[in-house]
Amino acid sequence: MSQLINRLLKPSVCKNVIRSHSKQVRMFSSKPTYPYLLIDHLLKTTEHCSNDQVYYDDKYYEKNLVIKDQGLAEEVREVMTVGFSHKDDWRVHLEKSEDSSTSLMMVSNTSFVPVKHQLPPLSSNCRIQNVAISNSVDIKKEDLVVAVKFFGSDVSLCKPFSDSSSEWININTSGSVHPFSSLTYSKKNKKFLSVSPSGTYLWYLDLHFDEDDVEPYSSYLYFREDPLLRLYKMDLEDYIWRFRTDHLAESPSGEHFLVKWFFKDVMMNVGKITQKTDGFKVFRVDTICGHLTNTQDIGDLCIFLGHGEAYCVPASSSPGLRPNSIYYVGCNFGVHDIATDTTTNFYTHSNVPLRSTEFPYWPLPLS
Repeated sequence: MSQLINRLLKPSVCKNVIRSHSKQVRMFSSKPTYPYLLIDHLLKTTEHCSNDQVYYDDKYYEKNLVIKDQGLAEEVREVMTVGFSHKDDWRVHLEKSEDSSTSLMMVSNTSFVPVKHQLPPLSSNCRIQNVAISNSVDIKKEDLVVAVKFFGSDVSLCKPFSDSSSEWININTSGSVHPFSSLTYSKKNKKFLSVSPSGTYLWYLDLHFDEDDVEPYSSYLYFREDPLLRLYKMDLEDYIWRFRTDHLAESPSGEHFLVKWFFKDVMMNVGKITQKTDGFKVFRVDTICGHLTNTQDIGDLCIFLGHGEAYCVPASSSPGLRPNSIYYVGCNFGVHDIATDTTTNFYTHSNVPLRSTEFPYWPLPLS
């Protein structure tokens, strides 16, 4: 593997590496051991040499990586998708049911033969944004909770292995949840977390609930006194007219980050507008005191947005991951460098973003 990596970085062969995806890059397909090596080396090699199939398009002062080679674009889509797989006990898949209802299947990651468990059916016209699960080693199987965040502010819960709460319980959020936020489970707080529509309140739901009395709570988020706060507020005003989604992510050590993902409208062709990732803002969040601090340094961590819950992993946990970065999939695929505030969107053509709208990617297609 190391010999292949050295060859990838040699300018004399980078054209061949970029174009001969069926020979070299294909090593990373199927279920690659280190999926992000491909992404890392595409970003590196293309900075020094490009061709008519893979190149940076920065004529609009934006860093767009165009991957015209269809096979290579599919490789990139596949390895980023594989890389978003959680390593916790359970994950959730969407399955088609005969009666057109929305069916969710839980699959265990812990055994050689995956254990499947069918969740209660959901309404056929519901639109799921993301699913969060209370995966934790200190939670008994019968106490495990699955939470579904729908398009808008609706949330439903169920305890699939409990005799008393195995059906869906619909939560009346009264519009208190950001309609385009994701839901995440905090192992540290033992709560499901999200944010309010304005992003100024932390929304949370206790893991231990009574079927007849499920009450969400909110607490205020505020900036700590910071001499750069005024400058930050001026910077944030540049984003005021842009669409945004909010995501809370928890690091392995229990630290929380609030990520604001910004989009802007882009005209693809006459009469058709799509959304393009246009930057991120990252904040450290004290979920107990409510302190919110803007940051450009999350250390060795990477934040992942796109597949189920937003989450963090150490960059050192897998070769090819870039520390202090955000990896994202959904209506856009790309990588954001938090320190330099540089966003690299992946494109299949000069104005067509690499994307996937399959469940459970987040956000939903914004069209």
